[in-house]
Amino acid sequence: MDRSPWSPRIAGFLVAEAVSAIGSFATMVVIWGYAAYEFDATPGEVSLYGLAFSLPGVVLGPMAGTVVDRVGPKASLAASKVIGIAASLLLLAADDFVTMALLSALHGVASTFSHPAIQSMPPRLVDDAHLARTNALVSLTDELSIVLGPAAAGIAIAVVGFRGAFVFDALTYALGLVVLPIVRLRPRAAAIDANGAEVRVRFRDALEGFRLVRRTPVLRRVVACTVAVFSLYGLALLAEPLYVRDVLHRSEAVFAALQTSFGLCLVAGGLVAARLGDRVATPRFVALGLAGSGAAAMLYLGTPWVGVAFTGVALWGAATSAISGPSRTVLQRNSPEHAHGRVLAADMFGGNTAMLLGTIVAGPVIAALGVPWTVTIAGLGALTVGLWALAADRASSARIPDEWTSGSSTRSTVGSAGS
Repeated sequence: MDRSPWSPRIAGFLVAEAVSAIGSFATMVVIWGYAAYEFDATPGEVSLYGLAFSLPGVVLGPMAGTVVDRVGPKASLAASKVIGIAASLLLLAADDFVTMALLSALHGVASTFSHPAIQSMPPRLVDDAHLARTNALVSLTDELSIVLGPAAAGIAIAVVGFRGAFVFDALTYALGLVVLPIVRLRPRAAAIDANGAEVRVRFRDALEGFRLVRRTPVLRRVVACTVAVFSLYGLALLAEPLYVRDVLHRSEAVFAALQTSFGLCLVAGGLVAARLGDRVATPRFVALGLAGSGAAAMLYLGTPWVGVAFTGVALWGAATSAISGPSRTVLQRNSPEHAHGRVLAADMFGGNTAMLLGTIVAGPVIAALGVPWTVTIAGLGALTVGLWALAADRASSARIPDEWTSGSSTRSTVGSAGS
């Protein structure tokens, strides 16, 4: 069985996932454009589409992880693709605001289940020696979507129009679904009770991921880093266009150039993380990435100079790439395999909730303090959490329990859970 991310099966799967992720991101861009140009939606109404998309991740996050652990990541990912296909095709019949909002929520549901599903696959997809590199490549599929998703949406709208773009989006979901059968996962390590019997995952155990995070110091630190960095993202969603307009006094073209710089450096950093593998898949590196994100955000949005802004946004993209893939490797290696879906879903829930709250809080705080001071305070907060996590990691004498690693002790006890 192939156990390297460079094998044809795994590489083909990752390429298909990259295309699917680009299509998913493009879907949201197309929906926002459709709302603005076809329904003449106000800015407030357009923001509601974003809210409808993000809320399922907050509401259904814990349950998504339980589904992944119960039925398996392949089945969960397949179901999310089917939901995405249905949501994209149903948009062809949408002719009012309420319908569009509901279908945006359906796309959010697909995303909520797909992320912990694909993130749970690497420990059973490749050998442990390739785990960190594979996690970085999986993260790279999301990072590519940020860079190429808007371009794909623009091309699709220009070539086939909004409704044709919805069909294109459905096809990208379908590609991910069609490729799934080539994926071969090692049987999942079973949870064994004190009597030696296998413990089945129950839906009432949906909060087990949160409990593991709460009582495991290294998991707490990593999730804290996720929460801090996503709260910064949420604030930046509102702050960035206001910063370019009111602080830099530049055009929309400069705003687009800054976003492109961020995306390109994000992808470049992801490639570097994939190249370095285990050398960066550590709690210390995740903490350094968060500290770097906080400092770069202040450099980007806290100054009135456009040259400094481009330097800051590039550094922010590079620092962000240090968090995504490496943090997932740390989470997987420090939690039992039968709970990977719930632990990763807890991390996703923390990020989604923080991003949503960051966006909500940003408006009144920016109105009171302005963009530079608001981002400086938020950046200092992220920097402080990163330095705390770094100090705690250095001070910690805890070791990873043998039965929680993805090495031989876990793999020697496998249950009948399917993929």
